[in-house]
Parts: sequence; C-alpha cells; structure tokens
Amino acid sequence: MRKRFYRRSPRRSIREPRNYVLVVELDDVVPRRDPGKPNLYVAITTQEPSNRFAALLKGKGPEWLRDHLVMLRDDLTSGPFLLREEADSEKRAAVKCLKSEGFTVNRDPKVWTVYVIELDPKGCKDQGKGFVYVGETSKTPEERFEEHRKGKRNRRGPLFSPVARKYGRRLRPDLAPETKYYDQAASKAAEKRWAAKLREMGYKVSGGH
Repeated sequence: MRKRFYRRSPRRSIREPRNYVLVVELDDVVPRRDPGKPNLYVAITTQEPSNRFAALLKGKGPEWLRDHLVMLRDDLTSGPFLLREEADSEKRAAVKCLKSEGFTVNRDPKVWTVYVIELDPKGCKDQGKGFVYVGETSKTPEERFEEHRKGKRNRRGPLFSPVARKYGRRLRPDLAPETKYYDQAASKAAEKRWAAKLREMGYKVSGGH
C-alpha cells in the first residue's frame, strides 16, 4: 500500500500554518466493507499528527470517535502541506484510494453489487436460456428490485428500467456474481462484463449498460 498520495509541500517558515491529512484506525464503529480492512477516520488537521491523535484520545474531536480509536496510521498520514487547498486535494485522493481498496472510511459502509432479475418470457420473442435484466447498485438487490417493480422516481427522473418494471418476476442470485465492489466505476464495469457473460451463455439480456 502506498504510504503517500502526493509529494510533501516544500518546507517553509515554521511560523506558517501547516496542514496534515490525518488517518486513524478505528475499531468496528460500523460494519467493515472488507472483513480484512479496518475502519478509518480521515481528516485534515493543523496539529502535528501525534498531537492531534492524543487530543482525540482525550475526547477533543467528533463524538462518534470516542471509545473507538485504535491507533494513528502514520503509514497513511501525509503532510505537511502549506496550503489548505493542497490538503483538501490530498484528502479527497486519500479517501478515494482507501475506499477503492476496501477500507471503511468515516463510517461510509457503501459497497456495490451486480444483480440479476428474471423477466417474464413474454417480454421477448427469443429468450434463449432465459430472459433477464442485469444491473448494479449500492443498495441491496432486494431494495433495487422493489424500485424497479414500483417505478420509483426522484428529482432527476425515473430510478427504474421500464423493462424490469413491466416484466420483472424475481431476483436470480444464482445468476449474479458474489463479488463486492468498492467504487461505482468498478461496479459498472463488472455489470457490463456480467451481461456479456450471460449473453455468451445463451441468455437474452436487458440492462448491463
């Protein structure tokens, strides 16, 4: 695992404020996204990382951290950065990288999965081995299926597939991969691959964008 995400800022006068991206390991304050990767707290601080960690141990920080601190992750902490903007950029990159590796960062347990819905064969003329819809979601497959079935919408528009709404019969977990994905880009790529695989197996596939 990389120790630093960006290079250190050039050293300047010690009177100038310095910013660090602090990374602290926690116990399981929320369920782990990956059983082998712990919960982490990532934040920006102007204190020396060891001093800030000591302050957190004394309760000088977010209330949800209390009694959950394990250790300072000096291998992941970075800085100093002279500019706050540099630290902000570093923090965003660090959080993105750590999440993509399966760490649970700042109580965000979100994972993505690929799901398969069995569709009514009346929806296509040549169904092959079966007519199915392939999608990806950060919700449970059951929640996502209900959104399709009920034609759920939000401010941006429909959250359902017309095909899945009209012809959806049931979830087919036996046809879906068991893999969890830690960012949406990976999940969308897996969705396309899985749709292609089912087509190769002889299924008529809708979705799989």
